[in-house]
Amino acid sequence: MEAGIKMIVLTGGPCAGKTTVLKALQEEFARKAIFVPEVATILLANGFPVPGKDLPWSEEWQACLQGAILPLQRTIENAYLLMAKSKGVKVVVCDRGMLDGAAYTPGGVEEFCHNNNLIIDDEIARYDVIIHLESLAIVCPEKYGQTNNETRFESLERAQQLERAIKEVWRDHLNQTIIDGKRGIEGKIAQVIGIVKFVLSEKYLSKS
Repeated sequence: MEAGIKMIVLTGGPCAGKTTVLKALQEEFARKAIFVPEVATILLANGFPVPGKDLPWSEEWQACLQGAILPLQRTIENAYLLMAKSKGVKVVVCDRGMLDGAAYTPGGVEEFCHNNNLIIDDEIARYDVIIHLESLAIVCPEKYGQTNNETRFESLERAQQLERAIKEVWRDHLNQTIIDGKRGIEGKIAQVIGIVKFVLSEKYLSKS
């Protein structure tokens, strides 16, 4: 990673409000942060076969998707770090992190890292802060839907499973914040903005 640049992961289960929160962050920190898009969304919106549309969901399909995500995600993150360095920007916000894929594949994080030649401690240390937005599928399942993401295909049950699995993936990160879904989207936005402001503070940026 580029020295002095802090990396934040924004994560959470399906229908957690990531898209809305990210839009608010981009407006609030337009010149102070760089934002890395979600690689899965890029792939699914640009030709990668989509379950329910092109084929049924299967573990084999999920493995194919993760095989496409991992190298592209690392490359894109590295490219955005270079962009941040060139612009003098000190914070990079990632829409999901490298270990998120472990929640979407069977076997847990250790098997995921073994199968993909990743070192768990290195992937955890890659990011300075993890912000987990709790999914609507957990706190208000009757409102869970697909209206704000055209590539979302997960059932309610699958979304609940993923919410729990993503929390588990990042449990060992020392700077993980889980934002209660009961706060509502405005409450989530306010809390995330507060966290990013703190990361941008001289006190935090001066930390090694």
